Amino acid sequence: MSCKKMACKFPFSVAEIDWDGNVYGCCAGYFINYSLGNIFEQSFDEIWNGQKAQEFRKQFLEDNFKFCDFTKCAKEWEEFTPELIAPYPKRVQLNYDSTCNARCIYCRQHHFHNDVEKFDEHMEDIILPILKNAELVNVTALGEVFASKYAKKLIHKIVATYPNIKFYVYTNGIECSKEKIEEFGLTDRIKYIVLSMPGLKKETYDKHVVDGNYDKVVNNIKYLGELRRQNKLDNFILNFVVTSYNYPEMIDFVDFAKENSATVSFVKLLKQDGSAYIYDDIAVAEKTHPLHEDYLKVIHNEKFKEPHVNKTNTFTIENLQ
Repeated sequence: MSCKKMACKFPFSVAEIDWDGNVYGCCAGYFINYSLGNIFEQSFDEIWNGQKAQEFRKQFLEDNFKFCDFTKCAKEWEEFTPELIAPYPKRVQLNYDSTCNARCIYCRQHHFHNDVEKFDEHMEDIILPILKNAELVNVTALGEVFASKYAKKLIHKIVATYPNIKFYVYTNGIECSKEKIEEFGLTDRIKYIVLSMPGLKKETYDKHVVDGNYDKVVNNIKYLGELRRQNKLDNFILNFVVTSYNYPEMIDFVDFAKENSATVSFVKLLKQDGSAYIYDDIAVAEKTHPLHEDYLKVIHNEKFKEPHVNKTNTFTIENLQ
């Protein structure tokens, strides 16, 4: 295999494990819908080196993509070498608990939580051994980590077992305070934080987040920005999911992120089961939306060329022509 071959690094070094035990070879398993196996039904060695895993990886080596939708992925590609195939995953995402302390309208229609008892029961004999080669772990991307007693328990176990593991954290920011980070045992253990902030103004934020707390989120963003300035975080990312309610604030949000030492990702709203009820009303990036032309005028602004703005699927070539 030529060393000049480019391949996505996720299938070769990343595992995402849902609360029900299904394993995916990508950080976005709920998009690809191709499970490599189930940790409660077979050993992780069988899953990581099994036929389904090999089939998933082979598509990148043969340029025959059967499982991936590149409009929805992070596209973290690099030159392929045999060393790219990790003997056990280097990065693990455990979608442990979907419980949340708020409800974003583009995420879910109702509050809900999943059954985490089986996951919790097998923490010692199944979950922790999977992390033996891991450098980076996320314990939940489906809910709010700082609202989950199960996530807290798991983090404490991981910290005690693997002193060199770092964490990446997805959060809505409501409880992402200095005190909570200390309580969860994450002080000096976080590599980066991705915080979802769907509006610059309080009234805009409140349209998107039910049971949120705008003032607490803004205060926590300032705290995290200070950590980033002190190089205590490798990266601090503000995710701004673009809707018809908030797109006029995108330009000013670029400055807000910069003031708080954050990278900003403007994320295109994707139609998922939990948000299907409102998608057509707020999906301003869709050509069929009545405000789409106004949105296109906004994203042509020079502000979006600043280096701390991630070029996400919001800024497609088609949109910027």
